[in-house]
Formats: sequence, structure tokens, C-alpha cells
Amino acid sequence: MFEELVIADPEEVSSEISQLKLDLEKLIEVVRYADSEGALCTRNDPKGHRLITVNAKAARGLREQFCGDEWVHDESGNQPGILNESLGLRIIPCNFDENAGNPLLTPTNWTEKGTASGRKVRCNGTGWLPGLESPVIEGEDEIVTLVLGIYSQDGEQLSAELSYPIEFSGKKYTKFSKRMMILNSDSDIGSPIDDSDMGGPTEIVEIDVKRK
Repeated sequence: MFEELVIADPEEVSSEISQLKLDLEKLIEVVRYADSEGALCTRNDPKGHRLITVNAKAARGLREQFCGDEWVHDESGNQPGILNESLGLRIIPCNFDENAGNPLLTPTNWTEKGTASGRKVRCNGTGWLPGLESPVIEGEDEIVTLVLGIYSQDGEQLSAELSYPIEFSGKKYTKFSKRMMILNSDSDIGSPIDDSDMGGPTEIVEIDVKRK
């Protein structure tokens, strides 16, 4: 019987992600950045605009954090993300449901996905990831696609995971081979940035103002 591999311990997650030439804390920054941009949307924005914003800003965040010598921009199937050709690995963001980052429940995408996602999942069925047996790759696309699944909704706990989908049905991800928890209610890393870290005031200064 198939059992998905779920990695929730922060140290183990960090180790797994480093094998992918990524950094856990930077991934958390990407998630928080996308969430903060999505939070700027109001009821006056078009329906679904927050989801669009979160996805777009997550893609931008991935590129700003990781693109350089090893990672490059990728737009395969009109899905924005990043690509590491030497690893044969692609990362794309996706809006997940409330089960994102929950090691006990399997998430899926918040909205239906198209044929591009289905093709990438089929490729994943023959792809490789550290900790999994190296396969014989068949087909035109020899790139493995990981999904940065983010749950970002007003008034809800922000959560995220980096997952390896292997089954796609009814325009939804239905099965994962490997899930790495990035952010959830139990996370003790990636805490909100203090004002002092952003160059803000570090102490209160009293100023004596005299009227002329």
C-alpha cells in the first residue's frame, strides 16, 4: 500500500531542502511575502484576485531569493516558477487548501488546475527526488516539478509546504510522494520580522517641543 513520506521536523526539513539547493528560511520569507501582498487585497478587488496575487508574488519571491548561478526563471506551461537544470528540478507556487502544512491531512489545490499541471505530475511519476529511488525517465519533459503549496486566507493561520505530486485527477492534486512542511501553527522558525530587523526604531526617544 502506498504511503506518502511526510517530513515535519524543522531540522529534517531544512536538511532535505538544502539537498535541493534551496534554503528553508528563504522559502519561509517567500511565503510570508506572498501572504503580505495578498493581504492588501480588499472586497473591492475582482473575485479571486487575492489567490492570483499570492501565486504571482510567490513566484516573484522564489525568483528574487534563488535565481542566479543555479536557478533560473521558468514559465513552462504558462506556470511561473524557477528551474534548476543541473538538478532537473522545477519549483512552482500554488494556492493550497487549509490542509497545507498539516502533516496529518493531505492537501490539494484551492482552485482547479489545467493540463499543464497534469503533464508535470505525470512526469513526476517517473522523476527523481533525494530519498527516493532513481527511476528510468521516459517522455519529453525530464524535469521533476515540486509545488510550493500555500494557504493564505484572511483571518486564517498561514501555512505552506513543498510537495512532490504524483497523481492528478479531476483537475486536482490527489496524491503526493513526498511532503516537506514549510510553515504551520507549530513552526518555531521564520517568526515575524521585528521592526529593528527592517531598520525601524529600536528605542523610544522623547523630544521636547517648544512652541514659538
